[in-house]
Amino acid sequence: MPDINTMIAEADALQARLNTRQSATSRPWYSITNADTERAQVRIYDEIGYFGVDAEMFAREIAGITAVEIEVAINSPGGSVFHGLAIYNALRTHPARVITRVDGLAASAASFIAQAGDERVMVESSQMMIHDAMAAVFGNAQDMREVADFLDRQSANIADVYASRSGLPVARYVEMMAAETWMTAAEAVAEGLADSVLVPQRQPTPNNLSPQAALDLAAAQAAAQVDAALVEQQHGERAAFLRTLKLPTRSNP
Repeated sequence: MPDINTMIAEADALQARLNTRQSATSRPWYSITNADTERAQVRIYDEIGYFGVDAEMFAREIAGITAVEIEVAINSPGGSVFHGLAIYNALRTHPARVITRVDGLAASAASFIAQAGDERVMVESSQMMIHDAMAAVFGNAQDMREVADFLDRQSANIADVYASRSGLPVARYVEMMAAETWMTAAEAVAEGLADSVLVPQRQPTPNNLSPQAALDLAAAQAAAQVDAALVEQQHGERAAFLRTLKLPTRSNP
């Protein structure tokens, strides 16, 4: 029966084959935009590792970001512990200020990627879930014992991540992970796993207009202001003209 190191090596080989197959379809596992501007936007809307966000490719592209601030939007069910930790560390070691924002779900590995932010935001109605590390194993009793010890180490490591970002005791997260804890946005803040809840506000005007569209909008707004001023001026002039006529009124028959 293969030992734990052999099992990890086989899993890595399977991952390499999956990556080769996925590169042919080249579907967007995540996106990075505005990498060389004031604020770069990163979106992780998929599983972490395996069929989803690949840590090696992600870390390589993150390293190329020159923006002073990175905003990471997350909506993910989680996935591979090791891919998740690699992504977490790629963000934590980047010189830019990092803002993580949970748009829908940050579960399992995605929950500790969310901890990579210098500012950690939960959008109202989003959720977070934390649990112990898991694995599927085929083997004898000794194999099961080795994997159980291995999973305990991974769970303890993840609990350390939560505690290091929150300042709360590790034991608190060990207990929460063992119970598989689901949290609302406000509960995640209360448990030290986020800093604030963002209540979306509808913007009065689009903030993603092209330069030409922005100029057109500004010109239209200026024209409307000129029209309003002319109407007000014409109204004032008409009123002044009527006063010069000294037309009869009820008080001046």
